[in-house]
Formats: sequence, C-alpha cells, structure tokens
Amino acid sequence: MWTKRVGALAVLGAAAIGLTVVPTASAANSDCDFSTTTGKYSCNGSSQVRGPNDVVGAKLFTGRDYSGNEVTIWVPKPCPKNNKVDYSIDLHNELRNSISSVQGWSTCWVWLSRADGYRAGPFQGNHPDVGSDIDNQAVSVGLS
Repeated sequence: MWTKRVGALAVLGAAAIGLTVVPTASAANSDCDFSTTTGKYSCNGSSQVRGPNDVVGAKLFTGRDYSGNEVTIWVPKPCPKNNKVDYSIDLHNELRNSISSVQGWSTCWVWLSRADGYRAGPFQGNHPDVGSDIDNQAVSVGLS
C-alpha cells in the first residue's frame, strides 16, 4: 500500500483529489507501477496507472543489483531542483523494510527514510546497493 504525503501529513481518504493510494498486495517477483499523478497502483502494466504525460521518477527494487520485486514510480514531470522533496510516499506491505537498490530517473533524486526518522540520500541515478544504513529498512520514499 502506498500513501502520498503532503508535507508531514499523510493524506487519507478518496476525497483527497487523487493524493491517496491504497493498492492491493502484489504477487511475488512482480513489476508494479504507481503514479503520483493518478494515485493508482497496479502490477498489470504502466498503462493501467500512469497519466498521459507521466514520466518515470524512480524505480525501487527489493533485491540488490536491481533484482527482486520492482516498483516504478511515475511523476507528472521531471523533478524540479527546488531544495524540497516533491513527492513523498509511505511504503506498506511487502515493500516496507525491503528496498535494497534504486534508480533515479527524470532528474529525480531518491531519498529513503527509516521508521526512526533517519533519511538516506539523495540517490542520484543508479544505486545497485543502497548501503547497510538503509538496506531493508526504508518505510518511505521521497523524490526531489
């Protein structure tokens, strides 16, 4: 399950104009997609979730060297470099505490945060191993 956060608050409820996502659990070793634009999540191809102009913001992997389950995060446009996290997503279910490698796309930098508030990053470009201080510990992802 993913929940898009605005600032420090998690936005809950379908009336939040597409800012909330409550996807179902995905199958093992699957490639899934989540769009920050539409708030949709699916493991049945990106066309099921992304907006018409979405671009890939990041790819998250549960294994090192880009292996295991993969989630592609779609964003409405390349991430601006404005000294803030533009998209914040809480990880739930099988992805929580399981991210081991990441790829930043479309000028997006990836930040991984633990439950204790520690944040690692920014991960720019390809990172086949996020490092022992955050490996299998991330509970949320930020894109800036």
